Amino acid sequence: MWSWNKALAGLTGALALGLAAPGAAAASTVIDFESFLASTTAYSTQGVTFTSGVGGLVNPVNGPNGSRNIIGAYVEDPNDPDIGVFDPLRADFDALVGNVSVDLGDWPSREYGDEDLLFLEAFDAGDVSLGRVELLIGPLESEFKTLAITAAGIKYVTFGSVGDGGSSVYADNFTFGAAVPEPSAWALMILGFGGLGAAMRRRRPAPIEILKG
Repeated sequence: MWSWNKALAGLTGALALGLAAPGAAAASTVIDFESFLASTTAYSTQGVTFTSGVGGLVNPVNGPNGSRNIIGAYVEDPNDPDIGVFDPLRADFDALVGNVSVDLGDWPSREYGDEDLLFLEAFDAGDVSLGRVELLIGPLESEFKTLAITAAGIKYVTFGSVGDGGSSVYADNFTFGAAVPEPSAWALMILGFGGLGAAMRRRRPAPIEILKG
């Protein structure tokens, strides 16, 4: 016999299957680096670890956008102290993610500013590139630019810039999260609701007739 308990059980099962399907949605995590208080070789927080070449990480107290940012340390050439570069940044996730974005920018300067090719590239656990986005900014551009990538199975990303001084740009508002729900997950949930509605229609009790004396 059909009952509300059976209907509820069916609905709960459909929802559970839908939520457990690959690519189920989750809230995004935003790292603003305000708690990054000391230069270090690696910085781990909220399920991600940041590194940057041999020089490690530097934490500008007041970055180009007015808040605390992160940048790879400047590394001098051991054979020529007048030559050196900034290494790009890398972020390794504790678990696979489906989307990543980061704000990148630089100090505008007519004297010292250079043109920078900003980039963000995502990789899977086998070091295979899942995609790369790039954006060229001029030496006088002061606004941070947001670069974003969406792909299944992101294990780590690299980001920064290609310019005369290496990756001499600052990063802020590093954001990541799970992939958006896949069509198959939504379809499964919709079928669950549809099945519940059909069962209710089939099992609707017959109307009670009132006999007049």
